[in-house]
Amino acid sequence: AARLPWARPGLWALGPALVLAQLVVNYRDMDQSDNRYVYRYGMMHLERLPPDAVLVVKGDVITNSIRYLQQCEKVRPDVDHLDQSMMTYKWFVKKQARHFPGVTFPNEVYHPYKPEGYSMQLFLDANTLDMGARPYFLCGGWYHDEAPSNQGGGVPGYVTRPMGACERIYSEGELPPMEEWVRDADFMEPDFSPPSVHKYGEEMWEHVTQVDYWLARHKLPHFLLEYATEHEDDQEALQLAAVRYENLVGTHPDAPDYLLKNAGIVFGRLRGEHSHCNMVYFLSRYLNVTDEPPEYAGGVLKIVRDYLAYDRLQRSTGPG
Repeated sequence: AARLPWARPGLWALGPALVLAQLVVNYRDMDQSDNRYVYRYGMMHLERLPPDAVLVVKGDVITNSIRYLQQCEKVRPDVDHLDQSMMTYKWFVKKQARHFPGVTFPNEVYHPYKPEGYSMQLFLDANTLDMGARPYFLCGGWYHDEAPSNQGGGVPGYVTRPMGACERIYSEGELPPMEEWVRDADFMEPDFSPPSVHKYGEEMWEHVTQVDYWLARHKLPHFLLEYATEHEDDQEALQLAAVRYENLVGTHPDAPDYLLKNAGIVFGRLRGEHSHCNMVYFLSRYLNVTDEPPEYAGGVLKIVRDYLAYDRLQRSTGPG
């Protein structure tokens, strides 16, 4: 009788060999043995908060990672965690308010356009007296901008300052000095190794943790740059931003063009002995990697060329 194809000598081993080959080729990409990224992402939002903080959050990954840590691993039970989208449901105050005895809900539901609703402004107003003892933080942005866009959005009567992965909420007129909140922000800077930029697809939570980690690192220097620009190139803010941009670009495995461009802008506005050399360095790197249209990149290229021409002229003519 004729042998079946799979019974031929050696052919039976082909299947396991192909499986083994797939394992060897793809092991590095598929290895999840060290995948603690969502856990560390939740810790990034929780672990360095001051005692008895209140987190006002938006976003599935933020909410679920924090909820897991608090409910399953009993991490930071002193922190109250309020998901803004959950607050928009009618059942939230009835079913959940009892879990937040130190928080006041001024009406039945978070919805500024319903008779039984309240706005975020009313919510913060109702808890303002407690803000000194219980610091409030915003994570993931506001669910709804209640202030007009031409006023910067946000919530009327309140401002935020970047601190770690979140932003501290302050009443207008009660902002601490810059050096104080920058010191607090440095203490709360995220400290974990994010996943590789290329390992996880955009549809995966691990990708969100990687994107949000670098955005969190960027928030403080970017805010300092904007502050300096609005305050006649405030040199203190620019110096603080310059140190942080250098560190951020130096630790990023593949610094994107906007980081390089902003670092160049900071050094271009900073008055210092080597500031313009650093400006040229960062803007040159930006030009090498950017995909921005020529009309945008062309302006940066002109700045670099003009400064290099000026520098060569100065060197050739000497001092005086």
